[in-house]
Amino acid sequence: MAHLATFDGLILNDQATEYYATWFYKADYQQLTQFPNRVKTYLHLLAFIKHQYYKRQDTLVDILLKSVTSSKHIANSKLAEMDQSTKKERNETLQILNTSHKSAWSFAKSVIAIVNSINATPNEKYYKIEELVNEFECIGKVDEKKLLELDNYLSKESRNQTYFNILESLSNKLQRRVSGIIKTLDFDRSTISKPIFEAIDYFKEVDGDINNSAPLNFLSHAEEKVIYRDEKIIVPLYKCLLFFHIAKAIKSGELNLVYSYRFRAIQDYLIDKKYWDTNKDQILAETGLDKFADGVSYLNQLKIILDEKYNEVNKRYIDGENTYLKFDSVGKANIRTPSIELENKEFISTTLSNNGYIPILNLLKDINNITEFTECFKHFSNKNVKMKPPEEILLAGLIGKGCNIGLHKLASISTGLSEHVLHNTVNWCFDLKNIQEANYRVVDTIYSLDLANNYVYKPSIIHSSSDGRKVNVSVDSLHANYSFKYFGRDKGVTMYTFVDERQALFYSTVFSSSDREAAYVIDGLMQNDIQENRIHSTDTHGFTEQIFSATHFIDVDFAPRFKQIGTQRIYSFSAKRTYQKKGYPILPSRTIDHKLILKNWDDILRFMATIKSNHTSASQLFKRLSSYAQTNPLYKALKEFGRIIKSKFILTYYDDLVLRQQIQKQLNRVELTNKFAHAVFFDNDQAFREGTKEEQEIGTACQVLLQNTIVLWNYLYLSDIILKTKDSEQRTFLIEAIGQGSVITWRHVNLLGEYDFTRKPENDPKFDFKKIKSLKI
Repeated sequence: MAHLATFDGLILNDQATEYYATWFYKADYQQLTQFPNRVKTYLHLLAFIKHQYYKRQDTLVDILLKSVTSSKHIANSKLAEMDQSTKKERNETLQILNTSHKSAWSFAKSVIAIVNSINATPNEKYYKIEELVNEFECIGKVDEKKLLELDNYLSKESRNQTYFNILESLSNKLQRRVSGIIKTLDFDRSTISKPIFEAIDYFKEVDGDINNSAPLNFLSHAEEKVIYRDEKIIVPLYKCLLFFHIAKAIKSGELNLVYSYRFRAIQDYLIDKKYWDTNKDQILAETGLDKFADGVSYLNQLKIILDEKYNEVNKRYIDGENTYLKFDSVGKANIRTPSIELENKEFISTTLSNNGYIPILNLLKDINNITEFTECFKHFSNKNVKMKPPEEILLAGLIGKGCNIGLHKLASISTGLSEHVLHNTVNWCFDLKNIQEANYRVVDTIYSLDLANNYVYKPSIIHSSSDGRKVNVSVDSLHANYSFKYFGRDKGVTMYTFVDERQALFYSTVFSSSDREAAYVIDGLMQNDIQENRIHSTDTHGFTEQIFSATHFIDVDFAPRFKQIGTQRIYSFSAKRTYQKKGYPILPSRTIDHKLILKNWDDILRFMATIKSNHTSASQLFKRLSSYAQTNPLYKALKEFGRIIKSKFILTYYDDLVLRQQIQKQLNRVELTNKFAHAVFFDNDQAFREGTKEEQEIGTACQVLLQNTIVLWNYLYLSDIILKTKDSEQRTFLIEAIGQGSVITWRHVNLLGEYDFTRKPENDPKFDFKKIKSLKI
């Protein structure tokens, strides 16, 4: 960014970038829009500068956190290696200690027996004890040096010293990566922790030249004990520990940045407090949160609902109406859910495969004839807005990205395809917004089909689910992270996908494999522009009590599948003894702290209004909030409110067999979707070859678009068969058989082989879409 941009002769370097980004951020945009067009253009440039500067600060923090994490892993690995290398020696020493202990214990027992002897005189006792002493010495002296070494090793202080010595040895490498970053980052002084703030200021002031005047208040007691050697601060160790504490403070929210998308204080992400206080009623009405405005009244309603649910579920169990619920000897609930037996679950796959394989390119052309989804791939440049790339090139880009083949390889194995034109088209037309719009167009077409809506269990309630799939990243990436369970020694990310009952994939995203999936659940539910979902399911990874809160405020019933639901605690507004007196077996663990919720009710509404107004993404808010100390009032209040909603759900889950079966069925769909993604994203060992989040999201979005086109093609093919079947009984059989299977099937699609993108003469369309639209199930 030495020369980021030039406008009217002004060169915007790093210093200017910070200045203008700061000015623009504080400016009132409503007033700025009154300026002439020339000034507006200038302000757009400043917005771009701000965006670049924010991204740069985020990237620097990513490098800092990755470097610190890497150093910690290396230090722990070296400590473990040292433990392993001395294991044999320690075991031998322990054996010596054990033998010595046994001999000493035997000696002591003999001495005690002599002392307690009634028949022996004092002199006899003395001589017998003297003999024992001589015998004991003859057994062999224990290697005292080894015992001292073992004692020293087992000492906590000694082991800590070894760890700190390793950190000292790693410090120079960490300094080269991180020192410049610490000097560059702009920390928010209004929220910064004073001890770490003093250390950072000192580090910047002396330009890393540490001496004995360096502040030590940020160090722990154990660290303070090892920071000196010969009455002088060990500079490499000091710097290493400082970087560790800075990284920890950033992660926890104790240390925040002024200019950042991902590392600011939680309050900076929310709707401005003054604006909120002035316009609260209007904001609540616009975001559909006005029904929650009166916290006292709303909690009273929930109290009645939850109490009725406790009574209803317990009475049904006592009356023997719920035979699937059992309790073990310690009162832990166990619930059984019979699976739904399907007679013809392979029918769809077999039917679609009867006429052989269909090449993916032909399938895409069939779908594009109906949906015209390639119209959404518009050129970035306004000057070239009229330049529409050929359909074949757009489909080639979609296959190259969505199947992970890569543009160069695809051009090499195809005919009728120019690599230069393909690269240029993808570069100028494939952004995330364009691909998502194309996907929405295909999904909207799926929703318009009666056969697709035939899968909906309750027409008024749409049930969706989401789940993540771990994917390797084969290049250097700040976005990726280690996960030995999934990647071994490699790094990877999580592809997170949403699917509903109609088996359309309506949203996807990519995030670090170390991030918890729950933070992204609300993002998907908020991004579904086509139709709101009323019930949403995830596995345990997608669950937190705060997510129960958020889904309730956006009018979605959250219905996760718990691994062991009996271990989940439930709560109530009434005391536990209230239900014990009634003889109920299902009891709350404690009462809800409604005072905590009401005390922070205004902040909860402001938090949710921020999400519903798309002021800040839910994932960003939840990640930043959860990184804070768990004593944070908003964190605690959201969690406490979520416990009310969770308790109501678990009670319903205990009592509603159909709900449990539908949750399982919907989660099976999203698991099948992940297998589907595995088949579509097949090339290059199914590992991303792009390191940036933006490129990974584009690849994932292309993959999801391919999946939806296959799902839509399957629907059209099956609908066409039904239309051509004149016998009513045979038609009924077809509809029922299709309803028992899944259109998420790809065995009949040829994703591999040579691709021919030469333009061919127009043929009759594969499907008569108007006729299919008229089909009623």
